[in-house]
Amino acid sequence: MYAKDHGDKYPDGLTHEFHSANEVFRELFKDGIITEEIIFGCPTSPFNPDNELGRPPGFAKTLMPGECHWMLLKHQSLSSHPKTPIIIENSLTASWPPKWSLETRGIRGRSWTRNKNKIIVGRNDGSVTLEQLRSDGTLDWHSKYNLGPDGKSWIDTLSPAQIAKLSYWDIEEK
Repeated sequence: MYAKDHGDKYPDGLTHEFHSANEVFRELFKDGIITEEIIFGCPTSPFNPDNELGRPPGFAKTLMPGECHWMLLKHQSLSSHPKTPIIIENSLTASWPPKWSLETRGIRGRSWTRNKNKIIVGRNDGSVTLEQLRSDGTLDWHSKYNLGPDGKSWIDTLSPAQIAKLSYWDIEEK
């Protein structure tokens, strides 16, 4: 919704300076798209919001450190490949490629225990999937979930220079 009202750009594609996923997602509150923090948490995550937003227009108490479970791929837009992994569960670090822990639970970068080392991925086309991690804790960018209508993976549409610039907006920890 945000990008449709802002020239196909997500909040980090505009002129603001951001330092974290928390700050980028806060723009959705300022724009009136989201009114509750609950969607930015996850029941088994140590990063859950308190639903204290602060006052408009700044919403200074929204998504404070420790209140956002999700990371956001930097500098994408609605014109990015439809299967681009825009929103992911927080990984061990924000560097590329993202990696998750297959062993440790209850920390940042953990995978889902019940679902045998899977994570949730939200894509540019609006789809959300629960995806299996490889044995090294990374995602297979050529799995069926990453293929567009043309049968090609989103990552294969990028040049080596573009891939080298990939990174996620990190969560803010307490």
